[in-house]
Amino acid sequence: MYSRDKVVANVDKSREFGVFGDIFRELQREEMKEIETNLGEIREISLTQNMLEIMTEISSTLKEIAETQKKILEELQTNKVE
Repeated sequence: MYSRDKVVANVDKSREFGVFGDIFRELQREEMKEIETNLGEIREISLTQNMLEIMTEISSTLKEIAETQKKILEELQTNKVE
Protein backbone atom coordinates (compact mmCIF):
# COMPACT_ATOMS: atom_id res chain seq x y z
CA MET A 1 0.00 0.00 0.00
CA TYR A 2 1.32 3.41 -0.93
CA SER A 3 1.58 6.16 1.65
CA ARG A 4 -0.95 8.17 -0.37
CA ASP A 5 -3.44 5.31 0.07
CA LYS A 6 -2.91 5.37 3.83
CA VAL A 7 -3.68 9.08 3.97
CA VAL A 8 -6.84 8.56 1.94
CA ALA A 9 -7.86 5.68 4.22
CA ASN A 10 -7.39 7.86 7.31
CA VAL A 11 -9.37 10.70 5.75
CA ASP A 12 -12.16 8.26 4.91
CA LYS A 13 -12.32 7.10 8.54
CA SER A 14 -12.69 10.62 9.88
CA ARG A 15 -15.31 11.44 7.25
CA GLU A 16 -17.21 8.31 8.13
CA PHE A 17 -17.68 9.19 11.80
CA GLY A 18 -16.84 12.87 11.83
CA VAL A 19 -16.00 14.45 15.16
CA PHE A 20 -17.53 11.52 17.03
CA GLY A 21 -15.11 9.19 15.26
CA ASP A 22 -12.18 11.31 16.42
CA ILE A 23 -13.52 11.36 19.97
CA PHE A 24 -14.10 7.61 19.88
CA ARG A 25 -10.54 6.94 18.67
CA GLU A 26 -9.11 9.21 21.38
CA LEU A 27 -11.15 7.38 24.02
CA GLN A 28 -9.85 4.08 22.68
CA ARG A 29 -6.26 5.34 22.93
CA GLU A 30 -6.80 6.45 26.51
CA GLU A 31 -8.42 3.13 27.37
CA MET A 32 -5.49 1.21 25.88
CA LYS A 33 -3.03 3.30 27.94
CA GLU A 34 -5.08 2.61 31.07
CA ILE A 35 -5.21 -1.11 30.30
CA GLU A 36 -1.43 -1.21 29.84
CA THR A 37 -0.96 0.61 33.16
CA ASN A 38 -3.37 -1.76 34.92
CA LEU A 39 -1.60 -4.80 33.47
CA GLY A 40 1.67 -3.52 34.90
CA GLU A 41 0.06 -3.03 38.29
CA ILE A 42 -1.51 -6.49 38.14
CA ARG A 43 1.89 -8.03 37.42
CA GLU A 44 3.41 -6.19 40.38
CA ILE A 45 0.57 -7.29 42.66
CA SER A 46 0.93 -10.87 41.46
CA LEU A 47 4.67 -10.83 42.15
CA THR A 48 4.07 -9.37 45.60
CA GLN A 49 1.48 -12.05 46.38
CA ASN A 50 3.85 -14.78 45.21
CA MET A 51 6.64 -13.37 47.38
CA LEU A 52 4.28 -13.21 50.40
CA GLU A 53 3.26 -16.85 49.86
CA ILE A 54 6.91 -17.90 49.66
CA MET A 55 7.80 -15.90 52.78
CA THR A 56 4.86 -17.48 54.62
CA GLU A 57 6.06 -20.95 53.63
CA ILE A 58 9.61 -20.12 54.74
CA SER A 59 8.32 -18.77 58.06
CA SER A 60 6.25 -21.91 58.63
CA THR A 61 9.22 -24.14 57.80
CA LEU A 62 11.48 -22.18 60.15
CA LYS A 63 8.91 -22.56 62.96
CA GLU A 64 8.82 -26.32 62.36
CA ILE A 65 12.63 -26.47 62.46
CA ALA A 66 12.69 -24.45 65.70
CA GLU A 67 10.09 -26.76 67.30
CA THR A 68 12.06 -29.84 66.23
CA GLN A 69 15.29 -28.38 67.62
CA LYS A 70 13.53 -27.54 70.89
CA LYS A 71 12.23 -31.14 71.20
CA ILE A 72 15.70 -32.53 70.48
CA LEU A 73 17.24 -30.21 73.08
CA GLU A 74 14.61 -31.22 75.66
CA GLU A 75 15.29 -34.91 74.96
CA LEU A 76 19.05 -34.35 75.32
CA GLN A 77 18.50 -32.56 78.62
CA THR A 78 16.23 -35.32 79.99
CA ASN A 79 18.70 -38.00 78.87
CA LYS A 80 21.58 -36.16 80.65
CA VAL A 81 19.60 -36.01 83.88
CA GLU A 82 18.81 -39.73 83.82
